[in-house]
Amino acid sequence: MPDFHDSFAAALKNGDAHALSAFTDGEPDSRFQVYRNNVVKGAADTLGDAYPAIKRLVGESFFQGMARAFWAEHPPAERTLTLYGEAFPAFIERFEPARPLIYLADVARLDRAWLEAHHAPDAPPLTTKDVAGLPPEDLAAMAPGLHPSVRIGESRLPAYAIWRTNREDAEVKRISLETGAETALIHRPQMEVRHRRLSPAETAFLSIIAAGGSFETASSSVADQFPGAEPAPVFIALMKEGVFKGLE
Repeated sequence: MPDFHDSFAAALKNGDAHALSAFTDGEPDSRFQVYRNNVVKGAADTLGDAYPAIKRLVGESFFQGMARAFWAEHPPAERTLTLYGEAFPAFIERFEPARPLIYLADVARLDRAWLEAHHAPDAPPLTTKDVAGLPPEDLAAMAPGLHPSVRIGESRLPAYAIWRTNREDAEVKRISLETGAETALIHRPQMEVRHRRLSPAETAFLSIIAAGGSFETASSSVADQFPGAEPAPVFIALMKEGVFKGLE
């Protein structure tokens, strides 16, 4: 005999409740469809809260349709919906009605980065006090990695500018796609999620640190790639923002 929970989960996903008649007296009635609609709407509303810039960009009706299509492929697998929608940006890339909006998936990745930064584990960032008095060679050899909340979003389009204005501005600004590529830093060193655009030199520095490299390696990479950039100010500015993992 089929398992009730498996049958119920399948019925929720495909909307066909006939298989549940094996566990009930007669065919399931309209109450199942009401329940299913509430489940789908709850997931779609949660997705809207997680991706507010996307919802504002496409409008409520379009977003609900897209969210329901996403749910059909990716129903929640966890007991909580807090982090539901990890695959949503990739889904947007192949969602046919959204194809003309070539920036949409990258904007969605920034919404996701904000959510993940918000829920990242609490951890102390590396501060100037932590490294004060260290011999230069010891500081250069440090490879702390990035703070657990740090997310870096790269796009060949001005996705960060589009994301920021749709997320924060009362009146959305028009952003020309010809503005070009952008990289964004999103993190939560303390209680509040912060974000800003990164320079190419900062992006290169953080990429080395994220890969396990030392401050010396990152500084040398910046100096080699960007002859006009000074690695020391880049390092100091990033440390003051709390993007490096603190000392154990």
